[in-house]
Amino acid sequence: MSCVDTIVAIVRKVTPPEAVRSVLLAEVDDHYTGARMEFHSAAGPLDSSGWVAFADPWTDELSDTLLALRAAMVARGSPSRFGLTFTVEGDGGFDVSVTYEMPADLPWIH
Repeated sequence: MSCVDTIVAIVRKVTPPEAVRSVLLAEVDDHYTGARMEFHSAAGPLDSSGWVAFADPWTDELSDTLLALRAAMVARGSPSRFGLTFTVEGDGGFDVSVTYEMPADLPWIH
């Protein structure tokens, strides 16, 4: 399984059943990762404040996979610090985007 597939699978595991879309905002650098999740139902945003506690069984795997993805991207010429946004749809689709402007105030997960 690729790093992207692993991250999407973890996002799906921590997504509440009523969510139709989940967004993982992540920042990665040499030895750390920061992340925040946002969940959306058909009626609008869901309370995402407790995702870290719910995701605890997968936190180490998520952090390790983000760091592995970073290492692969840096090996291909990417700058060493960047942000990632994984948007995972309830219908099975997903999108990944990379930014070199860091998301603000992400909590450390590793």
